[in-house]
Amino acid sequence: MKKILWLAVTIYLIIAPITYHPDTKLVLYYATVGKEKVWNIYKYLNKNIDSAPKFHYPPMNYWIVKAELPLVKMVGGSEIVKWLGTGGNIAFLDKNIFLYNLATKLPLLIMIFLTGYMIYEIAKKAGFSENRSRLAVLIWYLNPITIYSGVMMGQNDILAILPFIFGLYFYYDYPILAFLLFGLGGSIKSFPLIWAIALAGVYPTKNFLNKVFLMIISLLVYGVTLLPFIKYDYFVTDVMRSGLAMRMFDSSINLGWGIKLMVVPLLLIVVTLVGIKNNIGKDYLGLSKLLVAINFIVLGFSNFNPQWFIWIMPFFSIVISVTSEYWSLAFILPALMGIILSFNDKFLYWGLGSPINHNLINLPYVSEIFNIKYLNNLSHFVIMTIAIYWLYLCAKFKK
Repeated sequence: MKKILWLAVTIYLIIAPITYHPDTKLVLYYATVGKEKVWNIYKYLNKNIDSAPKFHYPPMNYWIVKAELPLVKMVGGSEIVKWLGTGGNIAFLDKNIFLYNLATKLPLLIMIFLTGYMIYEIAKKAGFSENRSRLAVLIWYLNPITIYSGVMMGQNDILAILPFIFGLYFYYDYPILAFLLFGLGGSIKSFPLIWAIALAGVYPTKNFLNKVFLMIISLLVYGVTLLPFIKYDYFVTDVMRSGLAMRMFDSSINLGWGIKLMVVPLLLIVVTLVGIKNNIGKDYLGLSKLLVAINFIVLGFSNFNPQWFIWIMPFFSIVISVTSEYWSLAFILPALMGIILSFNDKFLYWGLGSPINHNLINLPYVSEIFNIKYLNNLSHFVIMTIAIYWLYLCAKFKK
């Protein structure tokens, strides 16, 4: 484990400073507005003139980012606050860009390492051998998706993944604590709530009311954190009805007469019912397969941001450390690359290296060089197919 950890630390400390994405800086910028005394970011951005876009994440996300800021300032120095307010398209020109990149990503890197430790503990608790448990951690740390999303881009999805992974560790022994932590994860970014609802459904008990009770715990934690803000129209618009929150409802089948069947919710219900029927919640391998299937369904049938694929990896790393399903990566990675190149966002590909070579950002979009008209559709089709395959794996699951 020490060798694995030092290998990951070395690789991360090489990659993190030299790669840049403006989202990392933008999220931390919100924590500095109003001389860092603002606690209702939604009200501030709606009452004051600010060039930053509206904040679309739940309030718990904002409070955690504010808690990160002292560490970021300690590593990057006091001038980093001024840099956070710099335009995203020119911030990489700063002479201290390598230090600032490391400072802004450091809290996220720490959480990635903590998530790896919890994956190891879950694997051991599941009865995996020492070597298989270490392999799960190695896959989590060094797979291309974790490195791309967490280390290169510095995306903050790990803020929500970490408490969920802690909760998963307590799932069987202390279910109430587990679902409190699931709710905390959902209060940071809402996607863990989907996982929590499914895990309540497959919890190994025949008492239906117990399942409902566990689900309500997570939803209640989420609701309590929103309660002080839900009365404000701007909060409902910026968070509850934002495009990020509603994407999973876009994919639908037109039944005529203005009626549409929402594909993602339907498939999520199907995979959960399949999990209940097959008692998939009786061990960690089954839970991990279920969570992989859920994430493939959400991402495959939605117009997702490619960095969100990190949602799959904590559970995927557990599954492929003891099964032969690692072959899925041979299809996932090319499809993910196709989706990345289809975006008209240079910071998703060669713009990531702009701190090393400032001229990289002047290169044209990939779509301007190659005819990639059908690349995005083909890539999504591949991921949809993989989603159906993992639903099938859940259907034939045996403990």
